Amino acid sequence: MTEATVNSNRLAQWLFNPFKFIAGFKALLLGLSIILISGFVGSFGNTHFDGVLDVHTGLEAPMWFFLAEGAINWICMAIPLFFFGLIVSRSSLRIIDVLGTQAMARWPYLITAVVMLPDANRRVAEYLMSTLTQNNPTAAIAPIDVSIFVFAMIVVLLMVIWMVALMYQAYAVSCNIKGAAAIATFIVSLIGAEILSKIVILLIL
Repeated sequence: MTEATVNSNRLAQWLFNPFKFIAGFKALLLGLSIILISGFVGSFGNTHFDGVLDVHTGLEAPMWFFLAEGAINWICMAIPLFFFGLIVSRSSLRIIDVLGTQAMARWPYLITAVVMLPDANRRVAEYLMSTLTQNNPTAAIAPIDVSIFVFAMIVVLLMVIWMVALMYQAYAVSCNIKGAAAIATFIVSLIGAEILSKIVILLIL
């Protein structure tokens, strides 16, 4: 195996399964920092992570609300995975490993927060909403705004896919499970966490 291949494999692990290198308290500290920074950056573009997988822009809110959304999404995903891990895994589990790796798995949404910063995203979103509802439609938008919006949506979609892959790897590593049981319990947890996080955030809002 050449050095280039080794480096490529190591890079792939860092991108898609960094939990083999970082876990426990370090992962928790790093992950929480990323979640809070993502919320902080998102607040400048009114970008809400209002669900485990959801990203929306436009609604103004106080800073604490943007930060709270990230924390709620993280907890709503990590806790069900921990309990499923207790049921399915044959290994002893540490909740700090599950919490830490799930927090760290959300780091692609920091990229999402950055690409959603331009006002063009808000203008296009408002235009689309006004067009769909036919309620006080806004003026036509510039082609450059549409281009920025389309680019942002492509990046957001890729980040969602990347984050889901990271959350699954975090679950598999921290709970030491794999195969059909890991996939099934992860999917159930993801669906349940998405619903629960939406409810909690709406209640707070």
